[in-house]
Amino acid sequence: MCDTIGRIVSGELALFAKNSDRSPNEAQVIEFVEHKHHTEKDLRCTYITIGQVPETNAMVLSRPSWLWGAEMGVNEHGVCIGNEAVFTKGKYGEDSLIGMDYLRLALERGNTASQALSVITSLLEQYGQGGNCGYDKNFHYDNSYLIMDRREIYVLETCGKNWAYKQYDRASISNRLTLGTDAGACSEGETDFRKKHSDLLFTTFSGSTKRRNATCVHRFDTVYDAFDALRGHSVKNPMCRASVSSVCMHAGSPVADQTTSSMVVELTDTIRIFVTGSSRPCLSVFKPYGFEAGGIIRREGDADAETYWRESERRQRKLLGRIIPGAYYAERDALERRLTGNAQHDLEEEAHFYAKWAERSFEKGMCAPGFARYWEKKNTAFSAFS
Repeated sequence: MCDTIGRIVSGELALFAKNSDRSPNEAQVIEFVEHKHHTEKDLRCTYITIGQVPETNAMVLSRPSWLWGAEMGVNEHGVCIGNEAVFTKGKYGEDSLIGMDYLRLALERGNTASQALSVITSLLEQYGQGGNCGYDKNFHYDNSYLIMDRREIYVLETCGKNWAYKQYDRASISNRLTLGTDAGACSEGETDFRKKHSDLLFTTFSGSTKRRNATCVHRFDTVYDAFDALRGHSVKNPMCRASVSSVCMHAGSPVADQTTSSMVVELTDTIRIFVTGSSRPCLSVFKPYGFEAGGIIRREGDADAETYWRESERRQRKLLGRIIPGAYYAERDALERRLTGNAQHDLEEEAHFYAKWAERSFEKGMCAPGFARYWEKKNTAFSAFS
């Protein structure tokens, strides 16, 4: 489950924002991948090998550590993409390219939003899509994408090898098909893509209607608006009760996913990237970076790439079952406005903030039935992997 938002604010500014909702124990790394020239002919993706291209773009990716593809990212040309699981009728494809592979391939090969769109649709028609995307469960789905640069936004929705897309100035996508006969183009000609392909049962229980409704109406003029949009909750205390309809998703029985990484990109004449590098954006700090490696943005292949995520996760889980006071959020918001983009300074400021609040005792809340037991099991498994 995920949510992605994009807006062309003006001719000089565009904003991209995404939460990645995954298994609570799945580490997600923030990586810088260099611009490369390739002599090899083949490229190994998550499950299959495809043909390589002579040259690929530099990228900053937020990537589940065990997969080749990525949940979200931006390339050196300012192309941003987020993808969502969508639930469609019929049997999902056998092992092939998965949605996160398509996202990375489009960022590698597309210098504009429209080029990235074409990368996905052409490869999709050739390879289809399929493969388990679950870290500690069997989870298959088709995909939708929000693809944007400073001037254009496209929503691309898929089912198997079929696709439909539409251009927007502002768009929000979640875990549902939305394009009907209004699609700007469709591989199947004139058809109601949503009606023809949606699995209504899984789509309904994904909570995507409430999440998409929330992001569609949320103010989205600045990066701070974007942070706030990604922190939305539909329950009073998400540290005690899970909700699949919260944009900032928290896991707990019966909800199996939570937001494990968040990214906001500000596109002007430069690229500014804000990442949490951790779960639960409501508790986390968005840290600003330029388009380069530094701080928690590690170079591809860095053995320590997961360290920050795992340390943050251990700290956050100590707050489960507690009531977080409003002063915590106010101080965090003020901190985000003080951060300078100097990676070492910002991480020191963040560490000081977390240390200060770790010394305080948080009042216990009233947890939903099964919540504590769910987290006991997850913590046991998390400790085994850590």
